[in-house]
Amino acid sequence: MRKLVTMLLCVILAITQLAAQSRTVKGKVTDEKGNGVPQASVLVKGTTVGTTTLNDGTYSIAVPSTAKILVVSSLNFASQEITIGTKSEVNVFLQSNSQNLEEVVVVGYGTQKKTNSTASTVKIGGDKLSDKPFASIDQMLQGAAAGVQSTASTGQPGANQQIRIRGIGSFSLGASQPLFVIDGVIMNGGDLSNGNGGGFNINPSTNVLATLNSDDVESVSILKDAAATSIYGSRGGNGVILITTKSGKVGKTQFRLSTDLGINSVILPPKAGRPIRADDWFNLLKEGLTNNGASAATINTTMASYGYGNGVDIDWFDLITRKGTQQQVNLSASGGDAKTKFFLSGGYFKQQGTTLGTDLTRFTGNVKITHTATDRLSFTTKITVGDVVQNSALASNGPSGGGGFFGNPGYVSLVLRPTQNPYNADGTYNISSNNLGFPAHYNPLYVAANDKRYLKALSILGGETVEYKILSGLKFTSNLGIQYNANEEYQFNNQFHGDGSGSAGSALSIYTRNFLWSWYNQLDYHIDINRSKRFYADVKAGYEVTKNSRLQQQSAAQGFPPKLDLYSSENAATSTTGQQFSSDYAFTGAYSTASFSYDDRFNLYGSFRRDGSSRFGSNNPFGNFWSVGTSWNVSNENFLKSSTVISNLKLRASYGTNGNAEIGNYAWRPQYGFGYNYNGIAGGTFNVIGNTDLTWEQNKQTDIGIELGLFKNRVSITADYYKRTTNGSLLSQQLSRTTGFTGVINNLGNLQNKGIELSLTVIPVQTKNFSWTVNFNYSHNKNQVTKLPSGDQFNPQSGSYLLREGQDFYSYYTRAWAGVNPDTGSPQWYTDSTRSAVTTTFAAAKLFLVGKSASPTDFGSLGNTFTFKNFTCSFDFYYNYGNYVAENYFRFFTDGSFPTRGKYTFMLDRWQKKGDITNVPIYKYGDATNGATGSDRLFFKGDYVRLRNIQFGYQLSDKNVLAKLHLTALSFYVRGTNLWTKVYDPNATSDPEQGVQGFSNQSVAPSSSVTVGLNLGF
Repeated sequence: MRKLVTMLLCVILAITQLAAQSRTVKGKVTDEKGNGVPQASVLVKGTTVGTTTLNDGTYSIAVPSTAKILVVSSLNFASQEITIGTKSEVNVFLQSNSQNLEEVVVVGYGTQKKTNSTASTVKIGGDKLSDKPFASIDQMLQGAAAGVQSTASTGQPGANQQIRIRGIGSFSLGASQPLFVIDGVIMNGGDLSNGNGGGFNINPSTNVLATLNSDDVESVSILKDAAATSIYGSRGGNGVILITTKSGKVGKTQFRLSTDLGINSVILPPKAGRPIRADDWFNLLKEGLTNNGASAATINTTMASYGYGNGVDIDWFDLITRKGTQQQVNLSASGGDAKTKFFLSGGYFKQQGTTLGTDLTRFTGNVKITHTATDRLSFTTKITVGDVVQNSALASNGPSGGGGFFGNPGYVSLVLRPTQNPYNADGTYNISSNNLGFPAHYNPLYVAANDKRYLKALSILGGETVEYKILSGLKFTSNLGIQYNANEEYQFNNQFHGDGSGSAGSALSIYTRNFLWSWYNQLDYHIDINRSKRFYADVKAGYEVTKNSRLQQQSAAQGFPPKLDLYSSENAATSTTGQQFSSDYAFTGAYSTASFSYDDRFNLYGSFRRDGSSRFGSNNPFGNFWSVGTSWNVSNENFLKSSTVISNLKLRASYGTNGNAEIGNYAWRPQYGFGYNYNGIAGGTFNVIGNTDLTWEQNKQTDIGIELGLFKNRVSITADYYKRTTNGSLLSQQLSRTTGFTGVINNLGNLQNKGIELSLTVIPVQTKNFSWTVNFNYSHNKNQVTKLPSGDQFNPQSGSYLLREGQDFYSYYTRAWAGVNPDTGSPQWYTDSTRSAVTTTFAAAKLFLVGKSASPTDFGSLGNTFTFKNFTCSFDFYYNYGNYVAENYFRFFTDGSFPTRGKYTFMLDRWQKKGDITNVPIYKYGDATNGATGSDRLFFKGDYVRLRNIQFGYQLSDKNVLAKLHLTALSFYVRGTNLWTKVYDPNATSDPEQGVQGFSNQSVAPSSSVTVGLNLGF
């Protein structure tokens, strides 16, 4: 009992002593306007004792008797240190630092004040990317920045978007893509699947960026000129896209829930390219037979065999498309104190394509934790995981491949006749082989229901960043990052109808694994050169190593049991393929930069990098890359500081070199391969001649820019002129066939891009309750080939283009269409490039450069945002001009060479009698004049304007209402995407957006969407 009393007395004494050693401090945290700042962090300096402010900015905190200073901070405000002394009430004023935040731009391996930058860069905030109805970030970049061309070659959910920054920088299609860097890690971007090459046709396009959640992105920075990209050396030649993910903020834990739900609808092709219906098809059939001299009996018999008069009239395009659903849900938590900050998120995304059999489902998770261990040491750990399942249509064999497969629903919706009924009388699928069934092409409804074609992709991005402040102004950073991608692709062609019917069913499985790790160590040093700190320098030096290992396994089987639910290849009777491939690459680089600034008026920048790579030949394993840039902030001069008109004026210029190392992992190595058959005996031979002198493609770029702000930046203008040359681009150099090879890859070709870019932001109206903001950007680029090894040669990407010095890279090489002879209805072509004579004989017309290109000359966007109190309305248009689109399968749906197939609607304007003026020849059954092939009749203007985005939103700002709902934020919106398109060529047969190559390959049709969304903060 005595011990218990003694213990109680000790506890009471301890509590009394603690109470005597602590006291309560209350107060309010406000901004410049006197409004309370909610969720601000109030921390006793040197301790972990802290709290956060309430919605009205008030706080109460018990502080120890030794407390002297409170540290108060909040997002978008400069932190304050307040001496409390003996006060019991401490009110704090926080000054907004949003302006300072806007002046910081993300650059290679760090950040930089925008006022001191000499480079051409564009920053896109995460608010422009979140809650968008797109599967990947690259799809959101269309129209986002001048000089950035982002186009889709297919409407497949999760497909890779083709991006070009300041034109075409390489003779290779894939090598012209920009470099993607996520949180400092150089990553493998684009399409990492392998079902679209080498004869395998599983997925038309996949995209590693589709495994990322755009809601986890803080910002995207696009680096365009050499001053921005040369720091990436041999890999920065086609521009760099830096993706920075969200981090935690100091303050009370904030939760954010966002969700949207919507409908996707197919964008109908232009009227001229829609399939005709039964009556018109039979009229054409009868007319074609008559014009070919068929007898009345033959005509009647033929018409009857195709179901004339049976009432069947199928709209195949309508059958193979559908209304698709769209849904996403994202939940995140963010917070922390002065020591540790965190950001956690999880996301679900589901997009159902508008073509049968196409969809994408994605689950994502993200963790990012930053901990400040001491005043000198901090580290950040980040892990992002994405899991994707993508179901595809058999629409192409890659971004440059065709879609003319009998199992491609888009293609057969045009090929199939409206008289072919997809259903039997009992409602089952029709797969008969007579004329009223499917004697050649397949029933796409049956194929979509019973074939399998999918990708399962797992992506893991991880990283650890350690920062240590060695001395005042001297910092060491070590960043280790990994990227792991595992793609499982599977294709099953059913055994009863379609591609697998001839082999009792067939299956193909491809597993591809990529593991990349990248590690850089860097020193950053800031030095004030004079005492006034008006003249200072920032220097960095670092060393980076990157290695990627790739493994691929392929297997194929056929001979399945007669049950559609047994589609796994383990059920097949015969294994036909089983092989494994591996491929690695490695880069190492030492780099340094130095920037000098005097009085924030004059700025000078320089960078240097020396790269080595396993991809370069043994005689040229290393390369040097450098840049210089300068800028003058004229508005900081005394003669402009007091100007009421010019609020910002900056002149800048840069020049430098960088490279493109996308040349293949082993293209330089002379190779000896096995697997060859010598009279039934396995053998080997030299199969790649190699080139030990092979090296990177080198870019040299000049940029001159101006940044201008008027009337307190109510008008902001950025304009750039650039000239970009690519030297030593890879081309095949012809060899004598006596060597056993036809050519060798060499650094022989040169390209040039030059153009202008303009970005304009205007705020015509800005009042207390209403504002109107206009955003406009414009890009003009001229591309030309400047050097070839031996005169004209076909473009390595496609024989549709011819490379010639002085001409655009994507210059079409074909015959020139001269229209239709009004007297006879016969097709006509110009005999040669002089266009002085015409011929009705296809073989008599010469091929030449017809003066048309797939490269647009002008593109950009126009956006408007209106805000009235808590309501917002915004809409953005994207425009594209100056290019032509080639219809690769035009001949199958045009004229009479394939008379029993479906036809385009424009065929109703055919020539029928003498004197008719039309561009459509006389319709003859089995026509052999080649009027629908091999000429620029197949090309259509790619000019269009599209309503890319329109949105109406409301944000609740009443704090009392939010408090009653236990919320910190509430907003909702209605958004429409791709709702309207103006096509300028009245004869166009497809959507004009067809990728950078300008080929319409009957891919998955593009779609529009309408979504409603809700955002909650709590």
